[in-house]
Amino acid sequence: MINITGINLAEFAKKVYELSVPLGLGQLHYTEEPLSDADANECVELSAKDDHIALNMDYVHGRSCKMIVFRNEDALEIRSPWYDHTNTQLKELLDAFDIEDKSSGEHGCACACKDCA
Repeated sequence: MINITGINLAEFAKKVYELSVPLGLGQLHYTEEPLSDADANECVELSAKDDHIALNMDYVHGRSCKMIVFRNEDALEIRSPWYDHTNTQLKELLDAFDIEDKSSGEHGCACACKDCA
């Protein structure tokens, strides 16, 4: 688990969205526009109803975000690797928030790139 405590969850949601691509049937709902502030805040607000989940993004506007931010007492944590994303994408996400990246290699265990398929 990677500790991301102290970040702005709406900004985090926007970066998750930016780094995610449409997969499968998500291509039917894909939009190129960045995630709006209102949509990012809605993702956070909808997730806030759960005591253990601070943010839950599955498919958003066709993009396979696959991001869950867990609330563990006062800490916020995410899983590593990032499902359906490469370790390079995870590193870019963490770097955007100055969070230490402890993953190694380019591809995650669920990488869907042509080299791993």
